[in-house]
Order: sequence, then C-alpha cells, then structure tokens
Amino acid sequence: MPSTRAWSLFILALILYFLANQTQVGWVYIFTDMLIGLLVVAAFYSWGSLNTLQVSRSLRPESSVSSDSSLETQFSDRTIDGPDEFDLAPLSIHEDDPIEVTLQFQHTGLRPALLVGGLEQCPFAPAAEQAQPFFIPALFAGQASSLTYQTSGDRRGVYTFAPIGLGSRGPFGLFQTRRTLAVPGEILIYPAYYPLKRLRLFEKREFAEQSALRLGGGSQVIGTREYRPGDSLRQIHWRSTARTGQLIVKEFNDDEQQAFTVVLDLQADITPNQGKFSPFETAIRLAASFGYYATRKNIPLRLYGASPHWTPPAMPLSWWATLNYLAKVQNDGQEPLAKVLNRLPPSTFVVVLISRPDETIIKALSTLTQPGRSTLTIFITPDGVLPSLAASLKSTHLTVKSVNPYNWLDFLTDL
Repeated sequence: MPSTRAWSLFILALILYFLANQTQVGWVYIFTDMLIGLLVVAAFYSWGSLNTLQVSRSLRPESSVSSDSSLETQFSDRTIDGPDEFDLAPLSIHEDDPIEVTLQFQHTGLRPALLVGGLEQCPFAPAAEQAQPFFIPALFAGQASSLTYQTSGDRRGVYTFAPIGLGSRGPFGLFQTRRTLAVPGEILIYPAYYPLKRLRLFEKREFAEQSALRLGGGSQVIGTREYRPGDSLRQIHWRSTARTGQLIVKEFNDDEQQAFTVVLDLQADITPNQGKFSPFETAIRLAASFGYYATRKNIPLRLYGASPHWTPPAMPLSWWATLNYLAKVQNDGQEPLAKVLNRLPPSTFVVVLISRPDETIIKALSTLTQPGRSTLTIFITPDGVLPSLAASLKSTHLTVKSVNPYNWLDFLTDL
C-alpha cells in the first residue's frame, strides 16, 4: 500500500513530466525518471517482504536467564530457603513472578525486510504492560534477530498469545506491507502462595495423630442409615431395624485417612470484577498455601466445591494437581456455599473460605461442629473486619478468622 510520501512523489513526478513536455528540458525528464524508478524499486522491495519472515517465542523466569537451556517454553525450579527443605513446586511460573519473553525473527527470503515494526500482545502481563511494540531496522537474507522484553505474571490462569501484527514500510518508507502472523504459545500461571510450614491451630490439636471419620469399608462404626440395594446383609444394624421396623445398616469409617479439606465458594459472583485482588482470587491463594502445608506434611488433601465445570476431584490431590486445579478454576457455579457445606463429607480438619457471608452460611457452619472435626473458617472481606453475622459462631471445634485481599500473606504468617 503506498504511503502518503509515495503519493506525494508520484504527484511530483506527474507535474515534472508535464513540465518536461512543455519545456523539452532534458534534465527535467531525467529527474522525473529518477522519481518513477525510485517508486518502482521501493514497490518491488516492499511487496511480499514479510511473507518469508518467521517468528518464534520463548518464555522463562528472569531467575533462569543465565541458563544455557533453550526450549520453546522453559521454566525453572522454585527453591525453598534452607538446605533441609525439599521443593514441592514443579517447573512453574506463579503470579507476580518476573518473566522474560524473547521473540526470535528469522528471514529466509532473498529480498531484505526493511523497517519492520509490530505489536506483541502479552496476555498475562499487567494491563499497562500488555502492549509491547517493537521495531527492526533491517533483516537481510538468512539473518536472525531477537527482541526481549521483561514483564510479570499478573494473575493466575491459562493464557494464549494472539497473532502478532507485522508491518513494513520498505525502503524509504514509501510502501507499507502488513501481515498477521500466528505464533502459537500458551502458558499456565499458577496462583501465588505462601510456603506455610507451620499451622499452629492444626498442630496444637494434634491433628497429625487423629484419623478422619470417613464413610468407607473400615472397622469403626460411625453411624447408621437406611438400607440401600447392594448393601451387604452383614452391615444390618438389627437393634435399629427392630426399633424402626425397616432395614437399617451401619456406616463405617474409611481406613484411608482423609484428613485435610479446603472448601471453596464456586458460586458465580455478580459483583463487579475486582481483578487479582477480588475475594475469590484471595481464596485461591489461601487454598494454595494450605495445600502446600498439607502436601509438605504428607497429609491427604481434598478440595471441595460445586461447579458445573470446575468441581474438584473427589480424590486427595498431589501438590502438582492442586496447583493445576487452582490455576484454572473459575467461580461459575449456581449452588450456594451453604448447600455445599450441608453435604460436606467427614474430615478431621476443614478450612472454609468465605467471600460472601450470609445467614444461610452461618447456619451451615454451626452444623459442622462434630467430634473428631476441627473447622477453620476464614471470612475474606474488603476491610478484613469480621462480619457481625459471625459473632454467633462460638465452639471449641470452630475457629473464625478474617482477612482482606491485601494482607493475606501477613495473615498466614501469624496463623
């Protein structure tokens, strides 16, 4: 596409050609031919100059820049201070981690690509850093060039890079060529977490020595219920059957201990999006921190919630599985947290993360108190003040705390 400068030269050439015909002055013809030749050469070098341009992208944390490894997407280990500590984290990038992004350009054509500019949209960067313009003066045949920019992972989630828009004004800036080039790339940003090594409330009650009361095929009877097809006749509780006149069977604990349960409120939020400092995002970071603690202590961890697309797995999760789930989960459910709490399975220790307190949740929390279970309820409020509704929650097995989205690190440090 001709630029304004090209049109100006073309009009000037027409005027000079008209003058040359009128005056028959030779040097005017020569000057006119030079302008026409310049436009033809510029058009020749500009046309298709971006078609032979190849672009690749690599990402890695800035802490691993000195490494000699080169992968399409490369990550480095997150280390924990102390020689006796072991690193639970997989190769990963977390929220607020500094990241270096490198764009590698390779020109395979015969004609050079001149005055190449473009715009890279970095989807995981903070809003002010997402647009990354670049400019390359010249790329000749077989030549490679790399451009690097630094940013950080603003918020957890799965991010896919949009195609890169390229443009070249060719030699002298007379003709402009555009091309949109897809450079596939996807990155998973894990939530930030605090490496919680001590949980005084947890350890004070000798949690590690307790066994969870979980329905299963163990040897300890923890309750009774009505007979269901498929139940073994050996499980019939004859005394209750005689008293009620219908078959009653015994429920047993599960010999496989389920010790630590973190409850998430996955109901869709109708409040305006508050970004990475929303109560829900704070709940995700708290859940990741508790997951770190449980996994480090080799305590079975389960996440619990209700969502049509993001219901947590029913089995205990590893640290890697916990991070992957928490990096992707969204609060798009319809079921209120109170209903989720009412069907919470037995567990020795329960952490309930509440971002929208109401009376139904308070009532459901009051029913969680039972022998063998300790419950930590954390209210996430904008100002960190405990809601007045929570004043009625008093029990030896129920601990109530509050936190705001900006002091969650200090909160976990003092917990």
